[in-house]
Amino acid sequence: MIATARAKAAAGAWPDVIRMLADASATPAPEAVVLLSEAYLRTGQPRAAEEWLRPRLEGVDRGGDRSAGRRALNLYGVAAFELGHLEDAEGAFSRALELARTDGDDLLIARAMNNLGQIANVRGAHESALTSYQLALPVYQRLGNQRGLAETYHNMAITYRDLGQLQRADECERRTMEYARELPHPRLVALAQAGRAEATLQSGDAALALAGARRAAEEFAGLGDPAGEADAWRIQGLAAASLGRYPEALEAVRKAITLADRHMNPVIEGEARRALAEIALLSGDGVTARREVDLAAKLLERAGAKGAAERVREWSKRLPGSAAAGQPG
Repeated sequence: MIATARAKAAAGAWPDVIRMLADASATPAPEAVVLLSEAYLRTGQPRAAEEWLRPRLEGVDRGGDRSAGRRALNLYGVAAFELGHLEDAEGAFSRALELARTDGDDLLIARAMNNLGQIANVRGAHESALTSYQLALPVYQRLGNQRGLAETYHNMAITYRDLGQLQRADECERRTMEYARELPHPRLVALAQAGRAEATLQSGDAALALAGARRAAEEFAGLGDPAGEADAWRIQGLAAASLGRYPEALEAVRKAITLADRHMNPVIEGEARRALAEIALLSGDGVTARREVDLAAKLLERAGAKGAAERVREWSKRLPGSAAAGQPG
């Protein structure tokens, strides 16, 4: 059964892997633990992956399969990251990196560096994030791992957008799309489409950004990726608001919030609520803006997204009626 599940995973048939392994015994083989957890992550179910892995990590580690143990730790970190549990994710990635270095597992070294870069970026440590990505890239290049290259360039694009370096961000997303289409890897293509839409919006072309975000949301929906779909709806909402289409904008970001809340992704929900606050303010609803910006900051702070939370708190100071906004003389 493991050999068949491995073949299904190699073909990207992750729902088949779940059907084969979900009823595994209480003490499944280490590779079955890894395959099923990866299948859950590939189908947008980080909560299921975390719940499957948490009670089995020690058993995998004691099972003597060091490769499976390292991979399981890394996947646990991915699940924790997607659920906004950044401390747990960082601990898992750091331990996986330590084991990978001990065992000479270059691929996992690159993955762990890439993953630690994502945590640094969410916390607002952009230069540290870029350093991690730049360490991962040559390893992926040496190994000829196109998927790793695509993922790392996409993550670099996010950091460059956060730094306001939009041309560099767009260049990285183009590289992501090139590698992802060669694989092919539809989810990475959709991630790059959404990233380019956000950079386009920041550069001032809301109409083009709206079209790009719509395409990305459709792709994510077809792939069964609620987190990606939620973020694409957030971008659509901000783009529609920039065009003065406030009812459409509000509907879009509320879809983003519903998806993110349903699938327990506090970082994406926090960013979507911040978008709702911005749109509400533009449409003249200061009460909703103040409520949503406060919810956004609390979600991001609880998730450990310190950099994003600080940006939200700083923006909230400009809201009418806040102490920092000033009082009429």
